[in-house]
Amino acid sequence: MTAIEIPTSTYTLKAWMPRQSRTEKLRVYIEGDGKAWLKRGTPSSDPTPINRLVHSLMLADPYPDIAYLGRPCQYIMTRICNKSVWTFGRYDSASLESTSEALDYLKKKGGYKKLELVGYSGGATLALLSASQRDDVTSIWTVAGNLDPLFTNQFHKVSPMPSALNPLDFQDQLNGIPQLHFYGSEDLIIPEQVSKHYQTSLSSRECTSIVRVEGATHSTGWSNKWKQLIGINPACDFNEKGDGK
Repeated sequence: MTAIEIPTSTYTLKAWMPRQSRTEKLRVYIEGDGKAWLKRGTPSSDPTPINRLVHSLMLADPYPDIAYLGRPCQYIMTRICNKSVWTFGRYDSASLESTSEALDYLKKKGGYKKLELVGYSGGATLALLSASQRDDVTSIWTVAGNLDPLFTNQFHKVSPMPSALNPLDFQDQLNGIPQLHFYGSEDLIIPEQVSKHYQTSLSSRECTSIVRVEGATHSTGWSNKWKQLIGINPACDFNEKGDGK
């Protein structure tokens, strides 16, 4: 893979992409929130992730065309970066715009026609939001995904994020995209209630499934199972109510 920096209209995003494309579809792994907070109420000075879970998942994925996309101000700290970007603003319109522009860049650079998105934690939020604004995403996987930031913050009784966009507000655009959302049975950060709330709040659930992964926490218990999990293809089942698993 080749490490690149993608300039967008707002932030410069760090990415890795294939040196040479072998298919017409690129699978993009979108990083989580990284080290956004040192502890509750105390923002980090640098959101670059310490946990390299996403990288280990990519190593376990046999698909030939895989890319990695970092989030705003991770790895690359520009003059526009400040703590609000990776705390209360991490799911806002500027973050979405930057992510979408970076996806355009990766797609064009490799000559791809379609995209598959894999989002971890807060990267799942951006994966869903990005897909809702595009017509080239064929499927979405999420790992310990923050599928509903409003519900998640209310569940944990933490401060709201007024500028955060919520995937549920774009469900009409997402309903036709096959989605598979994995949650860990031992995850205290994004517990099963988040995934279940997301699914039950959808007006149409034929294309959305949620899967419980036994023993997984928010950051552990995924790598050794990922080859099997990523082999489960998201699909739409229009003969069932789509209540998930």
